[in-house]
Amino acid sequence: MASVKKNFAFNVLLVISNIVFPILVFPYIARILGPKGLGDAHFALQFSKWFVTIASLGIPIYGLREVAKVKNNKVKLGKLVSELLALNVLTACLSTLVYLLALGFSNTLQQNMLLFAVAGLQVALGFLSIDWLFYGLEDFRIITYRALSVRIVTVCFLVWFINSPDDVFPYLLISIISIAVAHLWNLFYAFSRVELSFKSLQIIHHLKPIMLIFLMNICITMYTVFDTVWVGFLSTSAAVGLYTSATKLSKVSIPLVSALGTVLMPRSARTFAANITNPQHLQTSFNFIVDMAIPIAVGICLLTPELLTLFSGIAFLGATTAMRILSVLPLCIGLNNLFGMQILSASGNDKLLLWSVFLGMLVNMALNILLVPHLAHTGAAIAITITEVTVTLVTFYLSWIKFSIRFNFSRIPKTLALTLLFIPLVFFVKMLHVGNLLTVCLSVLLCINAYVWIQYLVFKNEFMLHAFSIIKSKIQS
Repeated sequence: MASVKKNFAFNVLLVISNIVFPILVFPYIARILGPKGLGDAHFALQFSKWFVTIASLGIPIYGLREVAKVKNNKVKLGKLVSELLALNVLTACLSTLVYLLALGFSNTLQQNMLLFAVAGLQVALGFLSIDWLFYGLEDFRIITYRALSVRIVTVCFLVWFINSPDDVFPYLLISIISIAVAHLWNLFYAFSRVELSFKSLQIIHHLKPIMLIFLMNICITMYTVFDTVWVGFLSTSAAVGLYTSATKLSKVSIPLVSALGTVLMPRSARTFAANITNPQHLQTSFNFIVDMAIPIAVGICLLTPELLTLFSGIAFLGATTAMRILSVLPLCIGLNNLFGMQILSASGNDKLLLWSVFLGMLVNMALNILLVPHLAHTGAAIAITITEVTVTLVTFYLSWIKFSIRFNFSRIPKTLALTLLFIPLVFFVKMLHVGNLLTVCLSVLLCINAYVWIQYLVFKNEFMLHAFSIIKSKIQS
């Protein structure tokens, strides 16, 4: 069994690529395509992505959990993966049909028919996305290698082919092809790890638990994916572009915040299956999320104009207010992942999680309908932020009454108070007038140094102590 440390290392490498890739590509694409071109492309991508979620049912979450349970039994593992893959093929076909019908009946979508037709390829090929298998097997190595390889090639193609505001179609096509190649890589490697057989399949018994997760996913994507689509239908393409810029920059750190939780998800499934209802790793995950997310949120809020100008261009400064509102998302989504996925879902309490996200969906729909027509992308930012806060509070309450799990919440105000030191540091750097790039780099360096050393020397933070002990041992050896 791969160790948690090794998996965490691979996942951190994957997370770094998730951060570096947008940092390298997004500034270039945003400047070339502009708010409208970027909005058109991502309206199509996000609309089709919603149908991908429908096609996946609840298989990614259910598959990860079930694979983690039978990973040491080759026969059961092969049967499980074969059945889930066959089921996903059927749902992908049905979802593609519904997607095509939607294109045929919507005047809004028909205005960019070619873009939506190409984006539909990710709906048809969505069944090939079997990351859940490798997460369940705790094989983070293959996921990381695949992601790095595909992303490096994708960056080269984007720089080569995207050269003018009219290159919206090539940008979308390259994005879809990169997704398809990653999926095909997954499937090829799966054949080397699992003995797939599509004879005597028993799919029916998977439907009941999957349907609960499916309904939950539909609710979640209504506010995590469909939020961009709301802006597209209720506002303008330019507003979609501004909202896309704000959300991408605000969410770029979320994989880092959730890195430890992703690695610990299979362990959560096993510990709850063994009737261990208050495992220590949950507190570790909570501490990690708080320690990472709060300084990131404060930093984003303080450096919003510089980040938007640096990574998207002056044309995107209209997203400043929206991005500041969205700066709390790393903390909210990180805690949602802990309370919802690592506790409620991992313990099999999918019905409780379903009620949580269903409430979030209703709140988000109501707020989007009320706010987006008047406030455009800023209204969507307010809607998604209130939604994520609501879901966080509800999932925590349900986790608490179900398992009476206690978390050290005093860590939140302590960490927030520490990050207030960022304010004078950032304002000092801004007074130097050294340009956006140097302002961001110097501010980040100063704030990270102050945060790390105070956590290490004053608060004796366990993560800092562990990191420094590793560094010392490496130096001494």
